[in-house]
Amino acid sequence: MRRFALMAGMAGIMTGLMPLHPHTAWGGEIRICFDRRVAESDPAPNTPHFDSITVPPGTVFNYAGHAFGPADDPLDRAHAALFGDGWRGLPRAEEQRRRALQMEDIGGDNGYHRPQAAIMIDTAATLTRAHPCASVTARAVLSEDWTWTADHIPATPHVYYQAYGVVHGDHFDPTFDTDPDAFQWVAAHGGLNGIVISDIEQFTTLHSDD
Repeated sequence: MRRFALMAGMAGIMTGLMPLHPHTAWGGEIRICFDRRVAESDPAPNTPHFDSITVPPGTVFNYAGHAFGPADDPLDRAHAALFGDGWRGLPRAEEQRRRALQMEDIGGDNGYHRPQAAIMIDTAATLTRAHPCASVTARAVLSEDWTWTADHIPATPHVYYQAYGVVHGDHFDPTFDTDPDAFQWVAAHGGLNGIVISDIEQFTTLHSDD
């Protein structure tokens, strides 16, 4: 899974004390959702059975790529073609556009530079099967260690962010367990996404203790 490969590459800088330094400016909102298709598509024995997920304050969402659907289905899997190759019922030009954006996201376009952006939510959110989404206040995250440099993140339905870790006190923990805890399991399997719905102009800086 792409997220696990990325995490392995960052493992060397995951330790250290990271005090928070908020900047005083207007905050914004991110709409976060869990993708039920993730849980439903993985019949592994440790897949949790849950009616709700509590996303804790301090959860950090990292820029994940271009969105072709809402936050509960940013890759538009609901309209995926057979065997996962493309989408059903799209005009040829739209499918070509999406494929080009996917190439950017996977690094197949050397001219594209992924935004170095991350977002931390300020309050907890409870997501249920009946109501899988919630809008919460959030701020941008700056970090030299994690190369996050965007202090202003505009609202746009065209990109999405994915749960990447949680700030606990003064520490950022970028690991998610795959045990039966619903939040941990869904986040570890790439099923917790967000789309910014109002401009985020407040930021927090994470500093290592080195």
